[in-house]
Amino acid sequence: MKKIEKTIHQDIFYPSNENEIKNMIENCEKKYKANSKTDSKLFILPHASYEFILPLLVNTFTSIKNDFDKVVIIAPSHLGKIDQSSPYNLFIPSYDAINTPLGILDLDKNVIEDHFKEDMKNDTYFEEESSFEQLYLLIKHYFGNKTIVPICAIIENAKQSKDFASILNTFVDDRTLVLLSANASSYQNSSLSYTKTNNFIKALENDERLLQLQRKNIIDSCGCGIIDSIIKTKKYKNKSWIVNLIEVESKISTSITKVNNVKKCVYHLSATIKDN
Repeated sequence: MKKIEKTIHQDIFYPSNENEIKNMIENCEKKYKANSKTDSKLFILPHASYEFILPLLVNTFTSIKNDFDKVVIIAPSHLGKIDQSSPYNLFIPSYDAINTPLGILDLDKNVIEDHFKEDMKNDTYFEEESSFEQLYLLIKHYFGNKTIVPICAIIENAKQSKDFASILNTFVDDRTLVLLSANASSYQNSSLSYTKTNNFIKALENDERLLQLQRKNIIDSCGCGIIDSIIKTKKYKNKSWIVNLIEVESKISTSITKVNNVKKCVYHLSATIKDN
C-alpha cells in the first residue's frame, strides 16, 4: 500500500488553503515573473515565510524550462544530527508521496532505493525542516506530477562534501532539476548580517570554497555544506553562480541593500548556476 505523508507547516510558513496559495503566486507573478527561460537546472532558493520569500521563488520557478524528469531538493538540517548514534549525515523520507495543499507529489522511489541506504530513512528531519514543503508547493503548481527526491544533509567538512558529491554523481544528470535550500545569512546583528551576506554573494560569484569561509567566520549561510557538495559533482564542478534577487525586511532588489531601522535581520537570495 502506498504510504502518503501530509505536510505539517501550513498556516505557519504558507497558507493551508489552495485558492489562497494560488492567489499569492499569481499576484507575485504580476511583478516578479521571469522575463525569459534559462537552460540551467541548478538553483539556490531561500527558506522562510512566503510573506518574505515567495517573490524570489516565483521569479526562479517561472525561469525554469519544463524539460526535466525529477526534482532533487537538498536542504540543511538546522538542528544538526538528531540521532547522534547514526553513522549517516544524509537523510531521506520513508514514505512514498507527500500530500500538499496543492495536491500529491510522488517521491522517486527508484532513486531513493537504488542510491540510499535503508537506515538513512528518517522522517523526523522532514518534520522539523519547513524548507522542503515551501518548495513542494511551487513544484506542484508549476510542474504538476514530477517525482521528487528530498535530501536533508549535514555537511560539515570536506570529506562529507566529497562523499555526498559522489552519491549525487550517480543520479544527477541532464534530466534532473536540483534545488538547494539556503539563506544568505543567519538572523543576527543587521550590520554583521549585511557584511556576511555580501561576502557570501562574492563567494558564490567567484566559486570560492564556502565551508572554508564559514570556518573562518567570513560567511554564515546555512547552505555552505550542500552548495560545496553540488559544486564538486562532475556536472557542476567549479561552476559559479549568478545572484538573481535579494530580500531583507520585505525589501527586494537585484543588489544587496543595508537596513538601518532594525537591530537584527536575515538576508534571503535566489541564485542560478552559470550555464558555461
